[in-house]
Amino acid sequence: MSDWSNEIYSVIFEKNRLVRFGTVTLLVYLFFRFIFPLIAPFFLAFILITLFYPMLQHIQKRIPMKKKFLAVGVLLLILSFISVVFWVLGYNSSGQLDGLTDFVEEAYDKIQIFLHQCCYSLDGKFGWNGYEIENFFVEKMTVIMENVQVQVIPRMISSSYTCFKGLFSVVAFLFITLIAAILMEKDYNSFIEWLKTSEDTFFIWKTVEGVLDYIITFIKAQGIIMLIIIVTCSSVLWAAGISGSIFWGILAGCLDVLPFIGTGIVLVPIAIWQLLNGYYVAAAVCLALYIACIFIREFLEPKLIGERLGIAPVLMMLGLYAGIKLFGVAGIIEGPLALIVIYQLLKESDYCRRTQS
Repeated sequence: MSDWSNEIYSVIFEKNRLVRFGTVTLLVYLFFRFIFPLIAPFFLAFILITLFYPMLQHIQKRIPMKKKFLAVGVLLLILSFISVVFWVLGYNSSGQLDGLTDFVEEAYDKIQIFLHQCCYSLDGKFGWNGYEIENFFVEKMTVIMENVQVQVIPRMISSSYTCFKGLFSVVAFLFITLIAAILMEKDYNSFIEWLKTSEDTFFIWKTVEGVLDYIITFIKAQGIIMLIIIVTCSSVLWAAGISGSIFWGILAGCLDVLPFIGTGIVLVPIAIWQLLNGYYVAAAVCLALYIACIFIREFLEPKLIGERLGIAPVLMMLGLYAGIKLFGVAGIIEGPLALIVIYQLLKESDYCRRTQS
């Protein structure tokens, strides 16, 4: 082994578990803080090639074409699909944003009517004064509405430049990922062989292999669940006669991936809005759909992922929370990924210690 390999080996294998955990955690944090942002497109390209390489080999047996051209075709299809999804979300979001002020005012009027009816029904019951309760809530709502109209809405509308800048960054990121994947495909086999056979990189390869297995399993499972929820939500909302059903269905499916946010952040407000408008059946359908989406995820996730991941959900939630605190919005991805790397490093080190003792 080289000198640097011996140093890493002594830290990860020969120290006690607490020291190993602290050292590995610190190294992983430094990696994700300073190095990962620089290599993120190439990391994603490596995952895509690993994910689709068996399929490319299978297609090449049937179609006599160079693998790099097949890779270009597959990746372009994926990027086109992602672009269509972003376009649908962006187009519908811009339409929703244009009428946001009118929607807020309409919602305020509906809530006021609903509140008046509730307070009227409570008047005189349990010793409550419905008129005073209504005035109290109306005063609070008026303050909230003024803040929304004066501060929140203008900021949302004026943030179009920031949104455009973010969209440009995403497009540039995906373009670099596409080019990196095409270039990486050529040397993929030789690179994997080098990682597997080199004495210095074998431990790194075992860790990378475990992390990739985790990521690929997770991506496949979440992709299937997301697609099912998007189709289910869009179809049911369309059948219920709710405007913008495709947009809300796609948004609900995308947000369902996030823990404790899920489809509820979309379907519950829609149900409340339908209730305020007097569409009680549509409101009940939205709530029933929300419950159905929960059951879909709870049923499919164990079937598609099972026990392969090996990390408790509460630890993944901890990784998500710590990632957001440490890395900002990017921590939604970097936090759980860092936790997976830490888990895999400690797991491989324990395995190597057991085999050597």
